[in-house]
Amino acid sequence: MLVPMLDARRMEVYAQVFDRALHEIRPIQADIVDENTYKKYLDERPVYFFGNGAEKCMEIINHPNAHLIKGIEPLAKNMLPLAEKRMAMEKYEDVAYFVPMYLKDFVAKAAKPLL
Repeated sequence: MLVPMLDARRMEVYAQVFDRALHEIRPIQADIVDENTYKKYLDERPVYFFGNGAEKCMEIINHPNAHLIKGIEPLAKNMLPLAEKRMAMEKYEDVAYFVPMYLKDFVAKAAKPLL
C-alpha cells in the first residue's frame, strides 16, 4: 500500500491510501498520527509512507510493515501525466466556478501585538 503524506503541523498529516495499482483505498483526510492510525493496513501488508509529512510519523508508527520512502515530495511537475490524461479526455475545469476541496475549515487567529 502507498500512503502519501503532507505535513499539517504537529502530529497531523493530510494522507490518502492507495493500493499498488494506484486505486484509492481510503480518501484523503486529515489524520492525527498515533501508533494505531494505520494499523489496519499495516497488519495486512507492507505500507510505504512518503511525502513531507511521513518522516515525522515513522517513530510513532513503529511497525515492521511500515516503510519510509525518502525523497518523494509534492511537486507541480509531477502533475503533468495527470493533466495530460484529463486533456486527452477533454475534461477541463471552469476556473471561474472551480471550488477547491479544503479538508479543514480555515480558522483565523488574532494577530499578536508587536510591542
